Amino acid sequence: MMAIIGPSFINSQSLIQSQLQPSTIKNVNDVSVVQGLIGRILGSEFIPVFQLTLANNSNNEEYFSVSSTTANTIQLTANTPVNLASALNYYLKYYAMCTFSWTGDQCSLKTSSIPSVPTAVTINVLSQWRYYMNVCTFGYSTVWWDWPRWEREIDWMALNGYNLPLAFVGQEYVWYEIFKQMGLSEAQLMDWFTGPAFLPWNRMGNVNQWAGNLTMGWMSDQMSLQIQILGRMRQYGMKAVLPGFAGHVPQALSEVYPKANIVQLGGWGTFNGTYYLDPSDPLFSKIAQTFIFTQDQLYGTDHYYNFDPFNELEPPSNDTTYLHNCSKLMFSNLLAADPNAIWVLQGWFLVDDPEFWQPAQTEAFLSGVPIGKLLVLDLWADVIPAWNITKYFYGHNWIWCMLHNFGGRTGMYGKIPTISTAPIIARGLSPGMVGTGLTPEAIEQNVIVYDLMNEMAWRATPPNLQQWVENYVSRRYGKPNNDLSQVWYDMVLTVFNCTEFLYGTVDSLIGLRPHLNWTSTLYYNPDVVNRAWSTMVAITDPDILATSTFQFDIAEVTTQALSNIFLQDELIMNSAFLDGDLTVFLKQSEALLNLIADVDTIVSTQQMLLIGNWTARARALTPAGESTDLYEFNARNQVTLWGPYYSDVHDYAYKLWGGLTEDYYLMRWTLFTKYLAQSLTTHQPFDYNKFVQDDEYLESYWGTQTNKYPTEPTGNAIDISRILAKQHLGALAM
Repeated sequence: MMAIIGPSFINSQSLIQSQLQPSTIKNVNDVSVVQGLIGRILGSEFIPVFQLTLANNSNNEEYFSVSSTTANTIQLTANTPVNLASALNYYLKYYAMCTFSWTGDQCSLKTSSIPSVPTAVTINVLSQWRYYMNVCTFGYSTVWWDWPRWEREIDWMALNGYNLPLAFVGQEYVWYEIFKQMGLSEAQLMDWFTGPAFLPWNRMGNVNQWAGNLTMGWMSDQMSLQIQILGRMRQYGMKAVLPGFAGHVPQALSEVYPKANIVQLGGWGTFNGTYYLDPSDPLFSKIAQTFIFTQDQLYGTDHYYNFDPFNELEPPSNDTTYLHNCSKLMFSNLLAADPNAIWVLQGWFLVDDPEFWQPAQTEAFLSGVPIGKLLVLDLWADVIPAWNITKYFYGHNWIWCMLHNFGGRTGMYGKIPTISTAPIIARGLSPGMVGTGLTPEAIEQNVIVYDLMNEMAWRATPPNLQQWVENYVSRRYGKPNNDLSQVWYDMVLTVFNCTEFLYGTVDSLIGLRPHLNWTSTLYYNPDVVNRAWSTMVAITDPDILATSTFQFDIAEVTTQALSNIFLQDELIMNSAFLDGDLTVFLKQSEALLNLIADVDTIVSTQQMLLIGNWTARARALTPAGESTDLYEFNARNQVTLWGPYYSDVHDYAYKLWGGLTEDYYLMRWTLFTKYLAQSLTTHQPFDYNKFVQDDEYLESYWGTQTNKYPTEPTGNAIDISRILAKQHLGALAM
């Protein structure tokens, strides 16, 4: 096997030994990681309140239990630290009325008055594996995270029972070391790596080079961060899923190894095709095994590896023998490097390209790996399940996953009635379903959907959704409220009950490049959201109004209501333009621009809904001594153009964020309505191509700027929402 020992690799060994190895749980009675969790989310004074015990049950199954011992003392028992954290969360949710979420925490628990557990509760966790994250999440959500933010997320994973998380940070350091030793120059490697915000698609072989010039400083910093991440995950007893080699290589490798069987795959959208090393080539074995060996030396291993050779990429051949041999050779090389390896495969390609992946091709590819050694993620089971069209993945173990979100696009959306039943049905039909999982492309949104999906790991029967919503509202806002429970339940049956085929939320036209003749894809009556908004602005309970969770939720509901009104008004404006009615057109276009300004005002009340928060994190993660410009550009480009100015995925990851909404979305809608008005007043045809040309210039210009946006919110969400409700809901009632 080729040796990979560069100077930076050698210098990292003391860090590895001090931080990585001690993190592996050896002692089943080690509850200190959960005590640390209690201290971080509740305060150190609460640590004595919870008596923690790690113990296997008689059947050696996954479980946790909650009970009261003496006054103000709670007993938590489980078989793993993750399940012990789940027991803590179960108590906090269902007895203490507390919530710890991406969009705010609410907990008024006091050590002097700890709610008791009248009857001991034992929960059997039916999902052996609870998988978390999507390869894309490391671009759309986590790319700019530092250790404190990662620590918070790993705590969230533990609270919600996730024991099989994807851990993709820091792999570029390994690839750099390997390919440098194979003879590639630094310049050649920089032509391969993308910038930080696009690394997920570089890793999956979709995109090379874009927004790149990745530095050794970035790679080293990420390597150190990965060591911290893995250390904490393993303290909880989680099994981290690390990357493997799928065959995607730098183009320059064919220059160094001209006889290697390297082909260029078809393009991915706007981007040129990337380069793929055939698994039958001896060089594939060399790289695959060396990567696992080197990664193992650096990070250790839990023997679970994710790699996706054909994610939105068509294989070189649809021949079944070829596809069978592809997976067989890929896995055999993984096994040679780690005899205990399990391949974790994202099943997205099966539903993304069903024309290619016919039953014969699917079975051929999956059958190349022995049963028990492949774990398939049914990535979009909430919308298009693959388990029931592949004969349960032809006998392989698999995980029912909820994808839910694409690109982190803003909008309220979900399929709560579906996720409350579908995993249970699938578990009953398929013995190979060994888990449940979350695989969103982006997180930090629609927390009610995720709150329920987290529980589907242990629920044997569907919850009573009305009762569940009442409990949700009580913990979300710290006390019961019938009015809020009713409107949230109404939204669960409508807004969060999408039965149509959509890639996540209904797009907000505010965040899309304008054009004529939009059609509405709204699948629910917008009055449902309006009623929720009206109810929320009427709340006067000071305890509820004081919670950060209510303040975020009222901003989110207000934004959705305004977005729905924008859709309706845009359709009216569009008709007025086509009818040549300048008076109505000018009135509606002004209303649209005012709506965009109103959205910017309400989202600017929430720190996590600020473009300044996103760009500031990118600058903060810039390695010492480097310019922040590259990282700022990456942050801006991903949420806007997603590539060059002519990108065909522009706005894929749009965000209705404060600052971005005003300076970017309002800018181009202003330009669009200006050009339409000129067409009406001059009686000349609207030149859409001219608009796009000018708009692309403005979009590109914004993406190259480095002005600093606010990182602190402005205004009170409740006060602003009430003002906007009086203005817009009153107008709707007229």
